[in-house]
Amino acid sequence: MSKSKSISVIGITLKPNSTPDFYHLLPNLCAWLIRRKKVVVFREEDKERVHKFFKNKSIESLQFWDSKNFYNKVHLMLSLGGDGTLIGVCRKINTKIPVLGINLGRLGFITEFNKNEYFDRLEGILEGEYETTIKPLINVSVLKNGQKYFSDHFFNDAVLAKNDIARMIYLRTELGKEHVYNLAGDGIIISTPMGSTAYSMAAGGPIVHPDVNSLIITPICPHSLIHRPFVIPDNAPMTLKILPPYHVVTLTLDGQVAINIDEKDVVVVNQEKMKKVILIKNPDRFYFETIREKFVVSKKE
Repeated sequence: MSKSKSISVIGITLKPNSTPDFYHLLPNLCAWLIRRKKVVVFREEDKERVHKFFKNKSIESLQFWDSKNFYNKVHLMLSLGGDGTLIGVCRKINTKIPVLGINLGRLGFITEFNKNEYFDRLEGILEGEYETTIKPLINVSVLKNGQKYFSDHFFNDAVLAKNDIARMIYLRTELGKEHVYNLAGDGIIISTPMGSTAYSMAAGGPIVHPDVNSLIITPICPHSLIHRPFVIPDNAPMTLKILPPYHVVTLTLDGQVAINIDEKDVVVVNQEKMKKVILIKNPDRFYFETIREKFVVSKKE
C-alpha cells in the first residue's frame, strides 16, 4: 500500500449513455466529496446531462472544464460506466493521473470496483492510500508512401477488418524482420493481455495474464487451418500490409476510433512507443477469481 499526497481535485467521467444509477449516485457522490472540501469537476459537454441528474438540486458547487484541462489537471479521475468508459478515459488521460474505474455496466472486467463497494475505499484513496497497476497503451501508426499520416494508441485491441459482406481480405503480417504469415479471412485482431478477454477471446484467441509482456495476434475467420492465434514478444514492431485483390479495410482502435485503410497504406504496431496509464487496484479483487466470476456460469467449483 503506497501513500501519496492528499487528493483535492476530482474529475468524474460519465458513460455516454445515461443510466438510472446516475440520478441517485451522482448527487450523493458529489455531496460527499464537497463535504470533504474536494473540488468536483466534469467535462464541459456533460453540463446539461449533470444538471438533469441533479433534478432540482443546485450544481453551482460543481465545476465544468474543457477536455484539455479536464484530462490533464485533475488529481484523480473517477470513471463511472463500464469497461468502454474506462478505456475511453485511459486513451485521453494524462499518464500521471490515477484512474478509479467504477462499473455501472454489465460485465465490467477491467473496472476494478462495482457501484456498491467503491465508497468503502474512497475515503482512504482521497488521502492517497491506494495500490496501483500501470498498464500500457500500444502505439499504432499508418504510413502512406513511407510518410506517417495517422498515429494513436489502443488499450484493448487494434482490429483490421473487412467492410464488404462475404468478401475476404488479404493481409501480410510481419514481426520485426520476420514474415509471420499471409492471412486470408475477415481480418485480424492485435490485442494486449488486458484485451485478451475481449474480441480476441471471442474470435478464438487465448486468455493471457495482464502481467505478461506480450501482444496477441488473432485471425478473424481465417480461410486456412494453419493461421492460428500467436502470443508474440513485445520488443519488435509489427507491420500489416494489404495484399491484392484489394477491398476496403477499416482499422479500429478499442472500438472507439476507426479509419479506412487503402492498398498503399502500411499499419505499424510499435510496442516501444507505448504510453502508460495508472489504474487504482481493488485489493479485494483477484485476476483468476474475476475470470471465474465473469466467464464461468457455475460458481460451485
